[in-house]
Formats: sequence, structure tokens, C-alpha cells
Amino acid sequence: MMLLGYVLFAIIALFQLSFYPPAPSFIVNFQMSEDLLKQLGSYKAQLQQVEAALSTDPENEDLLKLQKDLSEVIDLTKDLLTSQPSEGTATANSSDAAPLKHRWSVGDRCMTVWSQDGQVYEAEIEEIDGENGTAAITFSGYGNAEVVPLQNLKPAEEGKHSEDDGKSKSRKEQIADQREYKKKKAQKKVLRMKELEQEREDQKSKWQSFNNKAYNKNKKGQVKRSIFASPESVNGKVGVGTCGIADKPMTTYHDTSKYNVRHLMPQ
Repeated sequence: MMLLGYVLFAIIALFQLSFYPPAPSFIVNFQMSEDLLKQLGSYKAQLQQVEAALSTDPENEDLLKLQKDLSEVIDLTKDLLTSQPSEGTATANSSDAAPLKHRWSVGDRCMTVWSQDGQVYEAEIEEIDGENGTAAITFSGYGNAEVVPLQNLKPAEEGKHSEDDGKSKSRKEQIADQREYKKKKAQKKVLRMKELEQEREDQKSKWQSFNNKAYNKNKKGQVKRSIFASPESVNGKVGVGTCGIADKPMTTYHDTSKYNVRHLMPQ
């Protein structure tokens, strides 16, 4: 549940910054990825133990169901891990070979796509890496920084023309879109983490049940103590196991010597 609480804390922080683009997500992604990797390792270890038990009892229905559920949780965890990297990576790779149409300098204003929502915003170039063909930019009015390929930058004049033509959204509309995008993304992540936590709790209870069954199965071979064994206390009686239980007294013995016919036989 600690991981779910961390996600809820992150959502509160996002809504506090609702008028600004979110801070770079690589720090949050790194911490969440580290937690998910630990969980993934735990699931894989449990799956190996279940598979080892199946090798001796391949038709055990409980083990087969547990194996299937663990595999589903592992796949879900892997999906969450693969969704952590920045969405801008694919854009960077797709434009490596494109020729530069504009010579950029530090301090130039440009228009570029924000990787979180795919919308175009005005930005300022802070640094240029000519060797890798990238530029560090800061979105104007927001302060959010990103590193983008130079091929993805457009002159600010082109952005102004498109805005005059009605193709670009106003600043107020952009902020509203960003807020809605962050809200939906946070809600989706919380739902997935709740699903993952529920799966983990289910697997935990199933694993405990499986271990208890295995423990009880091993105890079947133990020898039970006989009621005719020597009693441990000085007041104990051999062969008496239920005397005085449920208000039942000890069985009484009646003298039948008067019915013995041996005294009638001639001496």
C-alpha cells in the first residue's frame, strides 16, 4: 500500500501546479520504476517456487491457478515499467536524418511540441548540442524545460501565422487542455496502481494459503499419541481419554461375585 500512497501524493502535487506544465517527470519515473522493479523481482521469485512445486504435483489446481495469476501480475508490472520512459523518445529517433531548415542560436525563440500533450508552445533556446543535434529549451511563461531535437523546432513567426489562421489555441485554452490532460493521466495511473495492488494482495493471500496447505500436508505423517501411553502427570490414568468430559462420570464397576456358580460345585 506504500506505493499506492506515493501515487496519491503525486496527484496532489500535480493539482497544486495546475496552472503550469508539470515538472520534468524523469525523477518521479525513476523512483516509481525502482519500486516496480522490486515488486517484479518478488513476483518472479514466487512464480519460480510455484513452478518448482508444480514439477512434483503438475495437476494441482491451486498451484495452476496461482501460476496463472502470478503471470498476469508480472505482465501488468512490465506494462507499467514500459510506460515510464518519456514519450518524446520516439519523436527524437524519427527525425535524426532530417536536414536542418533553420540555423538556431542560443536565445532564439521558437515553437515546439510539448511531449506530454502533443501541443505546440512557444519556447526559448537555452543551449544547443551540435554533436547530438539537440537543444535545451524552456517554454515561455511556464518555465518547464525539455531537450528536443533541432529538427522539431520551428521559427516563432510560423507559430504566429498559424495562430492568426486559427490553427493554434489561445494561452487560456492551452492551460485548460494541460490541466485536463494531467487530470486524466493521473486518474488512469491511480486506477492501474490500484489494480496492481489488489492483484498483489490476492497473490499474497493465495501464497499464504498454499504454504499452510503444504505445512498441514507434511504434518500428516506424524505419529499420533496413543491413549494407552504412560500418562505425563501422576494423577493420569492409562486408557482413559474422555472421563469427566461433557458431564459424563467415569464408568462404575458392579461386583458380580454372588452370581458366580463356582461355590455350588462339589469340592
